[in-house]
Amino acid sequence: MTPTPVKTGNMFLLTGFFIVNMIACILLLSSITFFCKGSVSFWQFPTAIILSVIFNIYTCRYLKAGSGVLLRSLISIAVVIIGSLLIACYFYDVSYDGQAYHQEAIYQLKNGWNPYFTMLPDSVNQVLYINHYSKEAELSQSAIYSTLHHIEAGKATNIMLLIAAFCLTLSYLYKLNKLSAIKCVLLSLLITLNPIAVNQLLTYYVDGQLATMILCLMIALLMVIRDTNRYNLALLTAVIIITVNIKFTAVVYVVLFLMAALAWLIFTKKLIIAKKIFYAALLAGSIGIAMVGYNPYVVNTVKYQHPFYPLMGKNKIDIISYNLPAGFENKNGAEKFFISIFSHTGNITPVNGQIVSLKIPLTLNKNDISNAPKVDTRIAGFGPLFSGILILSCILLVFVAVNPNKTPQFKIILYLLAVIVIAVCIIPESWWARYIPQLWFIPVIILLASELSKESMWIRILKPLTYILISINISFCFIGIGWNFLITNLVNYQIAELKASKKTILVQWGSAKSNRIRFEENHIPYLETNLDNKKTENFAHSDSKFLLPDDQPVIPEPTLVKWARKFQGQEGK
Repeated sequence: MTPTPVKTGNMFLLTGFFIVNMIACILLLSSITFFCKGSVSFWQFPTAIILSVIFNIYTCRYLKAGSGVLLRSLISIAVVIIGSLLIACYFYDVSYDGQAYHQEAIYQLKNGWNPYFTMLPDSVNQVLYINHYSKEAELSQSAIYSTLHHIEAGKATNIMLLIAAFCLTLSYLYKLNKLSAIKCVLLSLLITLNPIAVNQLLTYYVDGQLATMILCLMIALLMVIRDTNRYNLALLTAVIIITVNIKFTAVVYVVLFLMAALAWLIFTKKLIIAKKIFYAALLAGSIGIAMVGYNPYVVNTVKYQHPFYPLMGKNKIDIISYNLPAGFENKNGAEKFFISIFSHTGNITPVNGQIVSLKIPLTLNKNDISNAPKVDTRIAGFGPLFSGILILSCILLVFVAVNPNKTPQFKIILYLLAVIVIAVCIIPESWWARYIPQLWFIPVIILLASELSKESMWIRILKPLTYILISINISFCFIGIGWNFLITNLVNYQIAELKASKKTILVQWGSAKSNRIRFEENHIPYLETNLDNKKTENFAHSDSKFLLPDDQPVIPEPTLVKWARKFQGQEGK
C-alpha cells in the first residue's frame, strides 16, 4: 500500500499540476488563435479546463495514485477555480497600474485585439506598455473575462497560481518524507505567501504572479531532478511557458535558474537528467518566446531591434527616474539595496516629500504597518520585519553549516541560496522589492535547512523565533485585503448612485480610463468631457471624475462606505 505522505503528496501534485497546465493551455490556445487571425474568445478557458482534466487522468495513472486520489484532487480543483473566481469577482482592482493599463489590455484583448498582427492606436490609454510589454497575465485573464463577461474575474489567475505554488511545494516536501505534516504545511505557506504576491493578489499587477511562478520553477526543477519522468518534465515545460511571458525580467530569471540547474547536474555527473531538462527547456523556451510570446518578443525584435523594447534598445524609455525615492539619485545599486532593506517601510517617490529613513532591524512604527500592505511599496517592500528576519536567518544558516549532523541535502540548499542571491544581484534596481520577489525565499529555505538538520541549542532558539517573525511579517499584508474590502464597498455604493440617477453621467477618466468598463458592465450611460473646476466626485482610489446630476436621488451611506471614505487615502499606489 502506498504510504500516506506519498498519497497526500500526489493529491496536492495533481491540484498544482492542473492549475499550471490550465493556464499554459489558455496561452497556447490563444496563441494558435492569434496566428489564425482570430482573437481571445469565450471557449478558450473551458477548453483549457477540459484538456487539463485529461492530462490529470493520465498523470494519475502514471503515479498509480488510484481513483480516490484523482476524485479528491478534481473536487479540490473545482473548489479552487470556483472560489478564486468568486473572490476575484467580488473585489475591485483599485491599483494604479491595474486601472491605468492592465485592465485596458485585458479589455482590448477580449474585444477582438490580435496583438500578433495589429498595434493598438495612440488613443488607447498607456498604449506603449500595452503594445510592447509581456502579456501572459493579460492573455489568461482576458480568456476568463471573455467567458464570464466581468472584468474583475481575471484576477482569479493570481489566486489560482498562488494555490498551485502552495500545492506543488507541499507535494514536494511531503514526498521528501523527512518532515511532519504540520511542518510541511507551515513551510509551504511561508514560502508561498510572499508579501509581493499577497499584496498584489487582488490587483492586475504582475509581480506577484512572477513571485509565484519563480517558486513553481524552483519546485518543478527539484521534482525533475528527483524523478525525471515525462509528467514532471511536462510541468517544467508549462511553468517555463507561463513564466517567460509574465514580464521581461522573468526571461532573465528563467535562464539563470535553468543554467544553474544544468551546471549542478553536469558537476554531479547526472548527464542524462541534464540532457532531458535541456531539451524540455529548449522546447518550452521556443514555444514561450516565439509562439506565445510572439508579441512582444518577436514583434519588438523585428520592429524595434530589441525583444525588451521599450525598456531596452533604440529609443528606450526611462521608467525608473520618476519612481526613484528621494536621495537615491547618486547612489550605486548596492547602496540603494542596503538602504531599502534596512529602512522604514514606505512608498517614497521623488515628489511626495517623504525621505528614506534607516531603522534598527525588528523595530517598527505606525507608518511601517500602514505601508506594509501596499501593492507597490518602494522602500522595504518585503515588510517591516524583513531586515531582522534576513539577519536572523543568516545567523541560523551559520549554525546549520557548522552543525556536524546537518542534512546531506545541505549542499543543494546552499547552492540554491547562492543562485537566488545572484538572481537578486543581477537586477540593477534591486532596491524595489517587486523587481526581486525571489529574495523572500531565502529565510524560508534556511528554515527548511534547519528542519532537516539535527538541532543544536542555538538552532532550537533561532528557528522558532524566525518562524514567528516571518508569520507576523506576512500578517501585515492581510491588512490590505481588509482595506480593499472597504474600497470595494465604496465602489459598489458609487455604482448604485450612478445607476439610481437614470441619466447620462458626465465623466473625465484621467489615467484610469478603464473605469469606463464598470459603466458598461452596469449599463450606465456616460459622456466623456472636461470636468475641471466643477464639483465632482472621484471614483474610489483613482483620478477618474464623475458629475452627479442636480436631482440625484439620495442613497443613505452604509457604515462600511463611511469608513471607506475615511481610509481610501491610506493605501498607496
